This record gives sequence, structure tokens and C-alpha cells, in this order.
Amino acid sequence: MPRPKKSEDKTDLSDLLSEHQIDRSRAIGGQVYDLLRLFIILDQLKPGMQINELDIAKWLGVSRTPVREAYQRLMSDGLVITQPKVGSVVSSIDHKRIKEGIIIRRALEREVVRLICENDVDLDRFSANLALQKVAVSQSDAIEFFKQDEAFHLMLADLAGIPTAWKMAQSVKAHIDRARIRVTSNLPDRINQAFDEHLKLIDALKHKQSDTALDLISQHIEAIFSDVDKITPENLNI
Repeated sequence: MPRPKKSEDKTDLSDLLSEHQIDRSRAIGGQVYDLLRLFIILDQLKPGMQINELDIAKWLGVSRTPVREAYQRLMSDGLVITQPKVGSVVSSIDHKRIKEGIIIRRALEREVVRLICENDVDLDRFSANLALQKVAVSQSDAIEFFKQDEAFHLMLADLAGIPTAWKMAQSVKAHIDRARIRVTSNLPDRINQAFDEHLKLIDALKHKQSDTALDLISQHIEAIFSDVDKITPENLNI
């Protein structure tokens, strides 16, 4: 585990949090969790960085209770750990959790594809999302592509009628997502490949080619295995 960052990194976190407003009409703990989870996945909060519960509550203008709730969820996800005499720090990427997450995600997405092929759904709704993916690819913007990729797969689950299952999968796919950000930073052609895979999948779904779609989604998810293997443990901090 890398050493925790020094106090100046807390200022960086303050800058990150200052750009986000908490919606008081919604559950605050869930919003704090989503923010910190995203920062960890996008590598804006790096392995070993110390994150202080009281500071986060102050920067977001909330009580410590919802922050503590968010911490518990992050610890359950394996994204935050507690170190003696240090406190809470961002964990290293867990390779075992990557493998576990891929297995679960593959099973879920194959079911999503099967359900879509069995029903009449409006696939034209993907037009705007695919256009945004294309822009991200043209600009080699791995972070924006990641965000649009997440929206793409959520829409698939929504069309299949199981959006809650996709949201539940977030806890098991967090380490996959962290690895994906590192992969796309080191293998810039990967987002081009992923975008092409999305286009082929939508085409297969439009033509109700169930077997082809199932093969495509399996290959799309399993590609993460080979991508991660191309990156050294040092680059992934695992």
C-alpha cells in the first residue's frame, strides 16, 4: 500500500468537492458515496490518499452522519480501508475483486441482452449517447468516454426492465472501473475498440440476432481481462 498523501492533498480534495452541490431533497449519504466513489474510480483520489470524514463533511456543508454512511459503503466496496495511526485511506486496486466483478457483470449483461432481444424496445434512444461516445473517442477523452459508457450500459439495463440490477452491480464493479481508467490511460486505442463494440452490439440487437448479441457482450466484458493483463501491476497499483 502506498504511503498516504500529505495534507496538501486534502486541499486538492476540497477543490474537487467545491465543484459539487448537495441536493438536500435527496438522501445525502448516497450523494456523498457517489461523489467519493467517482473520484476514486477516476483516479482523482489515488491509492494511499488519506480522506478525513470531518473535512469532507465541512467541505460539503453536511453533518458527519451521511459522510460516515458513505464511508461504510466505500469500505464494503473495498475502495476505502482503515490504517492504524493513519485513518481512512483509498485502497489499492484489488485484482481478485476485478475478476469477481467481471464474472458478475458478464452474467448480468448477458441477461440484459437476452431480455432486449425477446422484447420490442426502442433502440433509437441510444443515438444521442453514441454521438457523445464518438466525440469522446475523437478527442481521446477516456474519462468522458467512461461516463458515456456507464450511461450506455445503464440504458441497456433499463430497456431490459432491470435497471435496479445494474445499480446493484456498482458495488462489485468498482475495481473493474478503476482498472479500466488505468487501462485507457495506457492503451489509448481501447476506447476506439469499445466504441466499435457498442455499435456492433446495437446493430445485433436491432436485428434481433440473439446469439450474435450474446457473443458480442461476452467478448466486450471479457476484453477487460486481457486489457488488464497488458498493464503492469505497478501501473495498476495492485
